[in-house]
Amino acid sequence: MIDQDQARKFWANWVRREIGGNDMVQEAAVGAALNEIVQGHDNQAAADAARRTAQSLGVGVSTSHPNPPPQGAREIVAGQPLACKLCGSKPAANMTIHEHNGRLVWMVHKTTRGPFCRDCGTALLRHHQNNTLFQGWFGIFSFFITPITLLLNLNAWRKIKALGPPQKDPNVESKIPAPLTPGKPLLSRPGPYVAGVVVAAVIAFVVVKTVDSGGCLDNRTELGNRMTRLHNAFVQTYNTDFKTINACDTVDCESAPKRHIAAALKTYNDGLGTICWPDKDKADATALINANTAMADAYTTWATATNDAEDQSLENSAREQDTRQSTADDILARDLGVPSASATT
Repeated sequence: MIDQDQARKFWANWVRREIGGNDMVQEAAVGAALNEIVQGHDNQAAADAARRTAQSLGVGVSTSHPNPPPQGAREIVAGQPLACKLCGSKPAANMTIHEHNGRLVWMVHKTTRGPFCRDCGTALLRHHQNNTLFQGWFGIFSFFITPITLLLNLNAWRKIKALGPPQKDPNVESKIPAPLTPGKPLLSRPGPYVAGVVVAAVIAFVVVKTVDSGGCLDNRTELGNRMTRLHNAFVQTYNTDFKTINACDTVDCESAPKRHIAAALKTYNDGLGTICWPDKDKADATALINANTAMADAYTTWATATNDAEDQSLENSAREQDTRQSTADDILARDLGVPSASATT
């Protein structure tokens, strides 16, 4: 974001005054200084690079100038107002401006640290926010990092808003002779509109998926997996308890496993009730829930038998509900395209 034309003028004047030499030497020295600035190095490094370049071309200059260009805020005495890192203007504030770019399978995160004056800070913030809004979404992780980056820049925005108009301090030399032009407002740049399109596309995708599944986001595979886990957990309990029932010699012995099967059916229903069923599966899911309830009631009643005759009568009713439950279970499993474990008696 450094205005290279302004920076070139500044360093051309400095080289002409401090180094001299012919046009070729001066141009080479200016280029060396600008290269250091572009790489983020300070003015001292730029001045040293210019001198080294001039020396290599046969111009004799001191390698350590007694008055190298001062470093803006870094030359301010402690307790004095900060000066802008770029233009040397006051007032200025310390701040960090972030930019994030997504690259599908990798990402690039940049930070620019102050202090900056109001105009330089505004120009940099608009530039980095626009780039983030324009390029930040295109990656799995970047899609979530970009909003965080935008929020982090709010701190810099607040500091910039609190600054007054920049005033050039003649005692502070700088990388550029004047504050950066803030440029177009953020809403006059393409970034916000690219971000709007991306967010709108994501919302549209979610809405379409929701409508397509009757308000439920589980896909068929996930529905099938959840149904299978619930069914198999019940069947495991059912088979274990029925082995106990078959091994009993008295109706009292059979009471506890019958009640346990009834409780397992209620647990099965609780699990089915937590699933958001698509419209096309709701009827079959409801039928299974009703069948589970009827079977649980039948087994609870069967567990109250006190003699063999009563036990036999109630068993017939329980078996009938058992068959209906198994049929409803098979229908829903078939609709979801999943295999299920079988209950044995």
